[in-house]
Amino acid sequence: MKCGFGISDGLDTIDKILSAHLGEISIAFHTLLANSLSIQKSCDPSYSNGFDEQQIHCALDVLKIAGDMRTQLDTFHENVRDRIRLLANRMEAAAEQRLELSKAMNQNRFNSSLVPDSLSVAEIEILLAIDIHGDGVDHDNSKKSPSITALRMRSKDVDMFENNLFPKSLDSLSRLIKNSQQFVFDICAAVPLHFLNDMYSLPIWSKEDNLLSNITSTSYGTLPQSYITQVGEHLLALVQALEPFASDKNALNVAISVMDGLEHVNLKYWRNFANALSHGHNDDDFINSLRRGENMKNSLLISTENEIEDEEDFLDENEVEAQQFCNQWLDVICSSVTGVLLENTMRIEYLTPKGCEHFCTDLNYIVNVLTALGVSGHPHPLLIHVLELLKLSAQELESRIINAPEDVYSLRNIETRLLQIRRQ
Repeated sequence: MKCGFGISDGLDTIDKILSAHLGEISIAFHTLLANSLSIQKSCDPSYSNGFDEQQIHCALDVLKIAGDMRTQLDTFHENVRDRIRLLANRMEAAAEQRLELSKAMNQNRFNSSLVPDSLSVAEIEILLAIDIHGDGVDHDNSKKSPSITALRMRSKDVDMFENNLFPKSLDSLSRLIKNSQQFVFDICAAVPLHFLNDMYSLPIWSKEDNLLSNITSTSYGTLPQSYITQVGEHLLALVQALEPFASDKNALNVAISVMDGLEHVNLKYWRNFANALSHGHNDDDFINSLRRGENMKNSLLISTENEIEDEEDFLDENEVEAQQFCNQWLDVICSSVTGVLLENTMRIEYLTPKGCEHFCTDLNYIVNVLTALGVSGHPHPLLIHVLELLKLSAQELESRIINAPEDVYSLRNIETRLLQIRRQ
């Protein structure tokens, strides 16, 4: 970097190289994900009936790679900043010494302290750099030297994201982190989302009682259907799949560094649900509020809380971090499953009384699974609300709609749609 002269050009060149490297890793992640999902879908029997725990472990290793890249970039960033600070000190000292010597010569006075007996390689290097690369101000006044000022500005010890030496690389790193998060999510959520895809078109919803004999009902009553049990079994198995990675302290510490902003992976499923509601304002704030179930509990038919026992008091620090890591992933996956399930509910064309009975059984099953997982915020209050609405008769539901006040979450739209599909 010319001993600090032309620092901006030097940093920009390094920034472009780092950014391109991070971009190539992001492309590799995207290609690997596409191939993995393609292989899953091409092997339909295993995809539908199996749980590939090893594939989830590999996906978590992708997250670890992103964490390693962030750690390395942070370390490199700080090392470069330290180097810039050192170059600024050297340049300023050399410029001051040069200025004092020039003044003494102009005044025809001699001071042996101004002429050292010897110079180190670094001192010779900086003196040559001043002569070759410095401009007039660099020669004459160290306090006004644009080169020293530029170095001082670059060496400020502030947060990497506020005064970043490599802004293009930081943007590429952010994309890499998001891609790695999406990678893990897509692998972990592929099976449940596969089974929920187009479940609204299942013929069982519109079949009458006399056509349903011996299909899914037994002497023990109506049982949940296979599509929803596959979803529930996968969610329960995810806990065991995530735990080995979370129990590795080194891997966990690296992965935790790239867990911020994880919620972006499931926003599209809640946006699709909002579109199915025909809500007029599907901005990000509304979608986030809908996804979190904020401030809507007082408007629901039955407001329930999943009481989560606080186990952190009985766990050490590593166990708490491992539990939080697993719960973060379970949260976004369960949230996506809920969003897709609610969207499909709004798209069902017709529910016969028997079809409604089956659907209530399915919803009750998944509510129990989500409760058993013990993740805060699940089951989502809207999911329980829909289940309770389906238990009402058409007349009771109509009466509730007539008397319901306006709300910002389109709850009336949900209730109206449920009444429509039961009266087709």
